[in-house]
Formats: sequence, structure tokens, C-alpha cells
Amino acid sequence: MSKPTKDDANLMIQLMRWGAAENLQDARNWIWSDEFISDYDEFIAKYPVGCKEYGYASKVCGWFESVGTLYKQDLLNSELLFDWLTIKLPWSRLSGFAIGVRKAAGEPRLYENFEAMAKEESMK
Repeated sequence: MSKPTKDDANLMIQLMRWGAAENLQDARNWIWSDEFISDYDEFIAKYPVGCKEYGYASKVCGWFESVGTLYKQDLLNSELLFDWLTIKLPWSRLSGFAIGVRKAAGEPRLYENFEAMAKEESMK
């Protein structure tokens, strides 16, 4: 991909602002805490749909999925993306939850772009 542009930088800043407005940092801090459970069945038993903690995990997955969709559609420069974010680490932490939600919903596309970005980063 080409060198990042000012437009790419502006998009990155908008994504950062969106994350801040959604209080993404609190959610990200929680998924790295000892309270987070990576196994989906155990997670759901302790943190059912509708509770704050389920919302935290969904929020982080949803944000990365949105970034991944922009990346997939070639609307976010890969050099900038992978310089800015580490994706494989949050995916490794959230993959059990994300894949569990995907299976429970019967929707194979849920969080697919988050997962694809993590795989792409692992190949770099």
C-alpha cells in the first residue's frame, strides 16, 4: 500500500476520538484485567448478555470490527494501521468471546474483520 496521507491521519484521529467518546479505554482495561474470562461459556455464565461486562467485550470487539471493515475496504492505510495499533493481542484475548458470540448468533460474519486484521498483522 502507499505511504499514509493526511486523510489517513485524519481518519485515524477520528477513530481515536470515537473510541474516547465511547469510553473504549475503560472497556479495554477491563478485558486485560483478571476479571475477564476468555472461555465463552464461562464468560456467559458469569457475564450474561445485557450486563456491563458483556457490553465491555462487545464494545471492544465492535470497535475493532469497524476499524477492520475500513481496512478491508481499503479505506485505511495498512502501514498506518499496523504502526498505530496492535490487533493480534486484543484478538488473542477476545477471540473466545468473539467466536462464541458468532456461533451463538449463527452469524459467521460477526467480528470477521477483527479476526482477519489480527491474522494479517501476524503475517507482517
